[in-house]
Amino acid sequence: MGEAVQVWRVPLLISDQAIARYAKCLSADERARADRFRFEADRRKFVVARGTLRHLLGKRFGCAAGAIAFCYSKYGKPETSADPSGYSFHFNLSHSGEIALCALGGDRTVGIDIEKVKPIQRLDSLLERCLVAREKAIVKSQPIEQQPSAFLQHWTCKEAYLKAIGLGLSQSMTTVEVDLNPAPFDSPRFVHVPDECAAGWQLHRIAVPETYVAALVVAGESAVDVKDWQHSD
Repeated sequence: MGEAVQVWRVPLLISDQAIARYAKCLSADERARADRFRFEADRRKFVVARGTLRHLLGKRFGCAAGAIAFCYSKYGKPETSADPSGYSFHFNLSHSGEIALCALGGDRTVGIDIEKVKPIQRLDSLLERCLVAREKAIVKSQPIEQQPSAFLQHWTCKEAYLKAIGLGLSQSMTTVEVDLNPAPFDSPRFVHVPDECAAGWQLHRIAVPETYVAALVVAGESAVDVKDWQHSD
């Protein structure tokens, strides 16, 4: 199975000193992107998430966090060729609320998504746009107060897959179908994906606080090692 995929849980509410340290390692385009956020809280979270990703990649490649150079796919997925061996190193990043998740896949393509569970306006409209009939029926069968969580469990799996293949929300979520509780194992799986290789993608639930849901998608079978990132001032 090779090297385990690492998933780092990153707290986003940190000290001003730590924020300043992360900001120093960002590229000019990342700082410009941070400055475009309307709310200061969102700017700070972006800086922490991208700064932590840079430090994780810097540790992996043995270089300074600020030396990491990103390029972007057509639909905005970040990539880097910083590995001295020259092979593509796969990673993905997601954040919501007060938590970010960084997935380091190495030679395995990965996609990750985390969402904070909260009441969702116009949930019925989202169900129509994002879920297939079987998935909609499962969500609607839940007590009304649990439906947002049930919907987001499907959403995170689909979003993680679409991020893994580099398409994000440019692709309709109804092209992806997931089974969250297939018998006899309590492990989610893909029923259908656009590339017709559902068996080649592995879905993993990621342990996060109960007010969040998260999913990881990995190309092929791999162990997953979940760790907590510790900020330093």
